[in-house]
Amino acid sequence: MAALLREHDIPWVAGVSGESFLPLLDGMRSESLPFLATCHESGAAFLAVGYARASGRPGVIAVTRGPGASNALIGVHEASQANAPLVVFVGQLESGVRGRRALQEMEYTDLFRSAAKDVFEVTRPDQAPAAVLAALRKATTEPAGPVVVSIPADHFYGEVNEAAQTRLPQAPTTHGVLSREALDAIVAMMRDARRGAIICGAELSGGAAAEALDVLSQRSGFGVLGGHAFPDVLPPDHPSWLGCSTIRGPRAVKQLLREADALLVLGHRLGDRVTQGYLPLTARIAIVQSAPDIGWDEYLASEFHYADPVAAVQQISERLAEPDSDHAARREERAEWVRYSRRALAQEGRDIIAAEAREAEGVPFGSILETLDRTLPDDANVVSDAGSFNDWIVRYFPFRAQRRYFGPLSGSMGYAVPAAQGVQLALRRTRTVALVGDGAFLMTGLELATAVRLNLPITVVVFKNGIWGSIALHQDARFPGRRFAVDLPQPSFAALAVSLGARGFSAQTAEEFSAAMEAACAGGPSLVEVVTDAVHPSPNSYLSLAAPLG
Repeated sequence: MAALLREHDIPWVAGVSGESFLPLLDGMRSESLPFLATCHESGAAFLAVGYARASGRPGVIAVTRGPGASNALIGVHEASQANAPLVVFVGQLESGVRGRRALQEMEYTDLFRSAAKDVFEVTRPDQAPAAVLAALRKATTEPAGPVVVSIPADHFYGEVNEAAQTRLPQAPTTHGVLSREALDAIVAMMRDARRGAIICGAELSGGAAAEALDVLSQRSGFGVLGGHAFPDVLPPDHPSWLGCSTIRGPRAVKQLLREADALLVLGHRLGDRVTQGYLPLTARIAIVQSAPDIGWDEYLASEFHYADPVAAVQQISERLAEPDSDHAARREERAEWVRYSRRALAQEGRDIIAAEAREAEGVPFGSILETLDRTLPDDANVVSDAGSFNDWIVRYFPFRAQRRYFGPLSGSMGYAVPAAQGVQLALRRTRTVALVGDGAFLMTGLELATAVRLNLPITVVVFKNGIWGSIALHQDARFPGRRFAVDLPQPSFAALAVSLGARGFSAQTAEEFSAAMEAACAGGPSLVEVVTDAVHPSPNSYLSLAAPLG
């Protein structure tokens, strides 16, 4: 198994050591295949998912039975939601004691069925090599996702006379292009539209198709939205950029989704997050995605087309360049609607940030974002956790130049610190910052010790307000003035970082945060804790102070 992983360019396996897969560890030692020992199995899974998303290569973890496997489940769920290729090896109980309520007994086909793309169980030692290959192939086949392989401990010790030497075929780097019929239908929809928007998913994130989208938006007059967790599709000053649409997105984005009469969705599911809770859309909808992966909750009138979303951008642009007598006037009408929407978004943002500067206790996020923009390089990787603080990041942090964003598509807390390490392992020439609330840091923050062990140049920024911010927001809306069970312990995270071998900094003012970030980004693993407001944890907390939309 270790030899096959090495042969297929798997650079390491992450996990927490367990007695149920000792032979695999010994095989990795023999093959000089590193084992990245994390503090917790969820940390290993998030680390591997971060690597998979940043590199496009499968992340691999190994966990022991029972609690080891169940601890990894949250990362398997994130891999499923993010379509990230992940392979999970689980050391199962010895086959002779199965079904007898033995120590840590679980059935992994049942445990992982709702979250994993597939679950295999090896029933003979000589199946193990084939299981490695099958898992790698299935995890990377579109739509990519997590595959779990359960191997009883006694089979790890079994004799295998011949290792499987099958070389998996190279995965295709491109998918098909739009058929003539599909292209005709999409172009006709766009030319007929008066208010149109393009919603972009993973394949177009990180500025991967910025130039092509620039041409398409100019030729169509359509605005461009990043889907849920994709705020880095176009730079913020692009005249067609309408920001990121997510579950707590701006009020102006919700309005433009309601007003649009045509939506072109590229590589994204049109589920609850990007539509801010299944808005009753009236637009015609065309969806282009790489593989058939349709949920029951899609808008049923949507037209699905299977092709490479990036190639589709080029195809549609080329067709829109062809002369059309009515297109110029309609295009200008659409462009004016985009300009109006951008003005509404900008005014809402200015009102909220100004209100926060007046009202917030602690360091305002407006100044935090200015400092992050100034101190982070133009090719920085921003890995954010789930939580109310992230609303500020996806709305107002400027993802200009080559900056990339990685956030949990499943809303899993505890994602950022370990995932940032996976991203850094994939993109070693850049610097990675992990943005995390204090609640999420308390879940997986000890994984900073893993970054110290690997000497990864990551900086963790902990937003410290002492509450579960997202829960407080819901209580404020439904039970005003009756917050309950949302308080958090408030240790010194900077001191904890130092005890783990990283550099630690603490900031209670904007000036202190600026100085701390300058120092933290000059060197190896570091942590900055900054005190933020507990009363207004999200931009939505200030909507009542913003001017009404025109």
